[in-house]
Amino acid sequence: MTKNRYSSSMFKLAFLSISLLLTSTASISITIPKMQETFVNQSATAVEALVTASNITVMIFVLLSPFIVKVFGTRKTVLIGLLLAGVSGVVPMFSDNYGLVYISRLILGAGLGMFNSLAVSLINDFWSGDTRNKMLGFQSAVQSIGQTVTTFIAGILVNYNWHTSYSIYFLALASFILFLIYVPDTTSDTDKNDSVSTEQLNKPKQSINSYVILSSFGLLISFALLMALFLKSAGFVVEEKFENASFIGTALSIYTLVGFLGSLLYGYIVKVTKQYTFALSYAIIGASFLIIALAPNMTVITFGMAFGGIGGSVFLPIAFGTILEKAPSQAGNLAISIAMVGTNLGTYLSPYLLAALGNLFGNNSSKFSILISGVLMLALAVFYFLIRNIFKQTSEVKIEVLNLKQPC
Repeated sequence: MTKNRYSSSMFKLAFLSISLLLTSTASISITIPKMQETFVNQSATAVEALVTASNITVMIFVLLSPFIVKVFGTRKTVLIGLLLAGVSGVVPMFSDNYGLVYISRLILGAGLGMFNSLAVSLINDFWSGDTRNKMLGFQSAVQSIGQTVTTFIAGILVNYNWHTSYSIYFLALASFILFLIYVPDTTSDTDKNDSVSTEQLNKPKQSINSYVILSSFGLLISFALLMALFLKSAGFVVEEKFENASFIGTALSIYTLVGFLGSLLYGYIVKVTKQYTFALSYAIIGASFLIIALAPNMTVITFGMAFGGIGGSVFLPIAFGTILEKAPSQAGNLAISIAMVGTNLGTYLSPYLLAALGNLFGNNSSKFSILISGVLMLALAVFYFLIRNIFKQTSEVKIEVLNLKQPC
C-alpha cells in the first residue's frame, strides 16, 4: 500500500469515526440512579458494575487483538468489533433483565477492544510524514470529543428514560457503515509484512522491570479511585437533593471537555511543572473531588468538575510517558500494554473497591465515596512528590561522588 494515497476527506472521516466510542464506556454512568430503581433486587455495587463491566473485556481483547487480526485481517477485525459494539451497546434500550444487560456490556467491551489499538496503529499504514502526525492528533481529539459528546447526550436522554441513554451506541453502527464503504482492505500489505517477519523473529524478547509493574499497579489503584467521579456523582446530587440535579450530565461533559483542551496544552504544561507534573495532577484531581463532595450546589460541583479536568488531562500522558522512559529498551509496547491492563482492571474493580472502603468506614453514601477517593488521591500526590524528591536527591549525591572521584 502506498502511504498518503488515502487523502480524501470521506476516507479520513470514516477512519477517524471508529475512535468516537473508544472511551465511552463511562458515558452512561449518569443512568446509575435510575437503573437502581429498575434493578431493585441488585445491590448498588452490582448496578455500578454495569458501567465498568466492559473494561474487563476491553482489556482482554486489546491483548487478543493481534491474534484476531491474523485470522480475519485488519479491516474485518475493525468491522466485526464495530458491529459487536453497536449491537450489544443498544441492548439495554430494550431490556430490564440485569443479566442480559451485564452480558451486553461485556460484549460491548470485547467489540471496542478488538479495534482499540488498530485505531492508532493503522494510521502508520495509511499515512506518513506530516499527514501521519496530523492524523495521530486528530485521532486523539476525536476520542476525547466522542467521550464529551456521548456523556452530554446520555445526560440529556436520561431525563426521559435511562434506556434511551444507551442509544449513543448507534454511533458504532454509523461508523461501521462509513468504514465498510470508504476504508479498503489492507491485506495487500501481507507480502510486505512477511518480508520483515524474519527480522522480527530475530529481535530480542521484550521484558519489563519492577518500575513498570509497580506503576501499572499504581494506575490500577488510581483508576479505581478516579472512577468514583463517574460512578457516584449522579447518585450524590440525588442524595443531596440539589436543585437542577439533572445538570450533572452536562457537568461531567465539562470535565471531559476541559480534559480535551488541557491535553492539547500538555506539552506546555509539562515545561512549566517539570518533574512535579505527576504529583500535581494527583493533587488537582484530589482537590477537585473534595470540592465536589463538599459542594453546596450544582454551580460549585460544575466548577469542581472543570478543575478536575485540568488534572485529568495530564495524568495519563505523564504516567504513560514516565513508564516509557523507565521501561527496558525495546520494551515500550509491552510496558504500555501492561499499563493499559492496569487502567482497565482498575476501572472494572472500582465499584467493588469503593464498596469495600464504604464498608470499612461504615459509610456507603456517594458523598463519602467521592470524599475518600479525593483524600486518597491527595495522599498519592504527597507520595509521588516525596518519591520524586528522594530520587532527585539520590541522583545529586551520585553526581557529587562521581565528581569527587575525578582526578584533580
